[in-house]
Amino acid sequence: MSPILTYSLLFVAGLCAGIIGYLVGMASLVSYPAMLALGVPPVVANASNTVSLIPAGIGSLITSWDRLKQIRYYPLLPQALIAAVGGLVGGALLLVAPPGVFEAVVPWLVLLATVLVALSPRLRRGSTRYKLPATAFLALLAAITVYSGYFGAGAGVLFFALCTLGTPMNTHAAVVMKTPMLTLSNFSAAVLFIVHGEVNWGAAIAVGAGSFVGGYVAPLIQRLIPERVIHAAVVVGGLVLTVWLLLGF
Repeated sequence: MSPILTYSLLFVAGLCAGIIGYLVGMASLVSYPAMLALGVPPVVANASNTVSLIPAGIGSLITSWDRLKQIRYYPLLPQALIAAVGGLVGGALLLVAPPGVFEAVVPWLVLLATVLVALSPRLRRGSTRYKLPATAFLALLAAITVYSGYFGAGAGVLFFALCTLGTPMNTHAAVVMKTPMLTLSNFSAAVLFIVHGEVNWGAAIAVGAGSFVGGYVAPLIQRLIPERVIHAAVVVGGLVLTVWLLLGF
């Protein structure tokens, strides 16, 4: 396959990942397998994928900044600091832990989050004002961002479960809120991967260019989609991701 065709396919994968990542939190379900299919080794593909999805978060933040400023359930600064540190810890785990250390538990973690997202409207019925204490919310956010820095596939689903069950946020607010938190965790992990030379820059730049465009247009697309449709898409995507992880891709 010619380099031009390879990078073009990676750009398209990044474009799709940027849109899917913003709407349903599963960008890695598109971009990571694309890198593997085009010959990038797994650990390098994971690191390169983390770097390549940062532009998607930046693009989404540009478009959704005004809406983000309207969401005020917990102070943003502690969340941002925890997300950055969590991503750094997760990235360090990827570099030092034995390969596949989380393989046994991750699919079931994603499945649990998916089930919780699916049941969240029923579980919240009659208690729409419920909100986790700040310490509990931040502790769970820390765990999610560590996982995001380590691998990330399904981190968006975990964040959806946290927001829809632990806060009064609706699905649209959770979509907007997860972007800065997971982008920060990815950024911290990405810095670590870059320092350790684990990034395939050709693949990362090609996917990153596409993911920026996808991330930029995704908030505009979100406004056209009913909340229940996005909620259903998260659930379906979570089930697909669980199968994908169980099969060991």
